[in-house]
Amino acid sequence: MTHSVLASDLSPKEKYFYLIGGIGPRPIAFVSTISRDEIPNLAPFSFFNAFSSNPPVVIFSPARSSNPEKPFKDTYTNLVETKECVVQMVSYEMREQMKLCAQDLDADINEFDISGLTQIPSDIVKAPRVKESPFQMECKLLEMKQLGDQPGAGNLAICEVLKFHVDESVFKPGSQRIDPQAIDLIGRNGEHYYTRASGDAIFEI
Repeated sequence: MTHSVLASDLSPKEKYFYLIGGIGPRPIAFVSTISRDEIPNLAPFSFFNAFSSNPPVVIFSPARSSNPEKPFKDTYTNLVETKECVVQMVSYEMREQMKLCAQDLDADINEFDISGLTQIPSDIVKAPRVKESPFQMECKLLEMKQLGDQPGAGNLAICEVLKFHVDESVFKPGSQRIDPQAIDLIGRNGEHYYTRASGDAIFEI
């Protein structure tokens, strides 16, 4: 038997849980930005993917908060003001540190310090990179598209990749193709569940 329901009959929270439970695993954008006061910020977003290769474009969504005093995440504010960010992928080894950066912290707190991740300079943008990430993309913001003005509404951060940084250890021997077993990424599922994209979880068709 199939359970069917109109989206308009669901509460915002119910719609959210349907989406995150049914659409997964979702890749995680680990986004670093820097404020106008040059305070770094680091936060994960699982409403994320690649949408173009020429030009290379990635999109992630820092959704509106239910906090009326702070409806926008620091990532959103920094990105709108500076038009730059770095989008990193999260390996299994980084999982606990990534989770620490998901907290809603004050804007003057540097998540690199909270998580213990290593902050290194980028080559083009001002936002720092995460040294531990095996795959990093320096990006410029092309457009921030608001999808609504209510809590939970997405804001599509449409970003063009300016430079890739790839740890050579994740390449297949003798090539520049990335080995999914070596990069060992994680994805987001519903509730508190994640997926490790390596081992028996990977198969070929």
